[in-house]
Amino acid sequence: MTRWGDSTLKAEVGAAIRRHRELLGLSQADLAEAIGRSIQSLGEIERGRSAPSFETLEAISRVLGTPVRDFFPGHPEAREDGPPAGAGRVLSLLLPLSPQERAWVERVLVALLRDRPPKGGG
Repeated sequence: MTRWGDSTLKAEVGAAIRRHRELLGLSQADLAEAIGRSIQSLGEIERGRSAPSFETLEAISRVLGTPVRDFFPGHPEAREDGPPAGAGRVLSLLLPLSPQERAWVERVLVALLRDRPPKGGG
């Protein structure tokens, strides 16, 4: 069983976080600010020197739009290709917004997606 104390797991999780962040075109400073952590703290996580807490993993997951499982090696549903095309542009528009503004945008998106016609239908 692999545990956080295993430096290999920390390194693999950190590398996956870095890969997803870079695919979205975010700097460490952007992500650190969005999750409320220091750049140094995020750097330590990405280099595998520090294990993120559950709260930090959840925050990173929300900001990157990536399920937490995608940060762990060997998960059968983990996406190797990273975030969907265009996700970086959307994220760059959301980062400067306040939490209240982001919540409003989320409600609008949920409403829009809920009301769209089914795929393949007309």
